[in-house]
Amino acid sequence: MSAPFTTEDTHQMTWAEFDSLINTLIAKVSYLDGNSQINVIAPLLRTGGIVGSVLSIKMKIVTMLPVQFKYSYHPTTINQILSIPDILHGAPQQLNVLLCEGNTNSGSIATKAAQVIKEKFPEAKIYLATLTKVFGGPEKLDGIDAIFFGKMTDENKIANEKQKEDFDIRGGITIFPWENSADELSDINAATS
Repeated sequence: MSAPFTTEDTHQMTWAEFDSLINTLIAKVSYLDGNSQINVIAPLLRTGGIVGSVLSIKMKIVTMLPVQFKYSYHPTTINQILSIPDILHGAPQQLNVLLCEGNTNSGSIATKAAQVIKEKFPEAKIYLATLTKVFGGPEKLDGIDAIFFGKMTDENKIANEKQKEDFDIRGGITIFPWENSADELSDINAATS
């Protein structure tokens, strides 16, 4: 895809679809073996905050470990905004962390988040739960033991018609239910210009 993008390039997600994808993520994560049961949710703020909070409630996982990074453009940098907090009460012996993100494209921020979590908790196993994953994006990320996604999108417009059908790929730029397409397009167009 090339900028500038317009609202015709977007695909708004409904709350019903969001809930369905959350349930898909929970079902996929439940396949982890007993030694890898998730005991910490790490929402990757901002969008991952909503995904992580809902997963925390539905999966009945109390311990939260929020992380936050921000892309800056021209030149492109990833800056850490929020340091990794201490777990003050009831820290599990083995941390099995579910890093939560709204959308994963290159995975660069998730990789940075995993790196800083590992710096603080070197023995932690880290899994990524992303509501949507861009088709053609990475299948593996450094420092992340497994990637779980609710649905693939074709935001990079590289899937052919058969792939779109076979993988039930979501078209367009995903706009989450809590997002406004004008605001998101402004940010996306600034990044790609």
